[in-house]
Amino acid sequence: MSTKPDPFAEALSALDVVEVHPEIEISSAPAPGRLAPFAHAVTAQIGLDPEVGSGRFVLLHDPSRPPTWESDCRIVVYVEADIDAEMEQDQLLTDVGWAWVQECLTDSGLGYHALGGTVTATRSTSYEALSARGHENSIQIRASWSPERVTEVAEHYAVWLALMETCAGLPPHHPGVSRIGDIS
Repeated sequence: MSTKPDPFAEALSALDVVEVHPEIEISSAPAPGRLAPFAHAVTAQIGLDPEVGSGRFVLLHDPSRPPTWESDCRIVVYVEADIDAEMEQDQLLTDVGWAWVQECLTDSGLGYHALGGTVTATRSTSYEALSARGHENSIQIRASWSPERVTEVAEHYAVWLALMETCAGLPPHHPGVSRIGDIS
């Protein structure tokens, strides 16, 4: 693979300074090799004991500007989080999950193009040697969009983090700001 273009390299550097909620652990991950000439990926785990959810953030860069992207950059995110059984029964859960994506993007004030994705609610039951796990319910969100400017990739990364917080039911993480109940 050739040298990363300067705007893409600068966008990657900016990701390192984004503050992450203390209950989210970020790790490097292999980037997909066939989707774009340049790619970067990280994974996340929400809650360390026990894990509440997980996620993946992929930044793609293709100087040829694929028509469906409407840009030379594309962000692809995945979030999966545990939900309670009552929430899993809600017929509007997938609509709510998609509204969370839209709200996180809208609240950021960032420009974007070509938003698309899917939301899935799952229920699984474990048997035999895995029966202690019982019933598990989760929401899975897959979304992608093109940032208006590659210089704002770090802010779009923060959108993904906010979506993870929302799906996992974590309080929003605003560095330097305390919730009223947290002030002693």
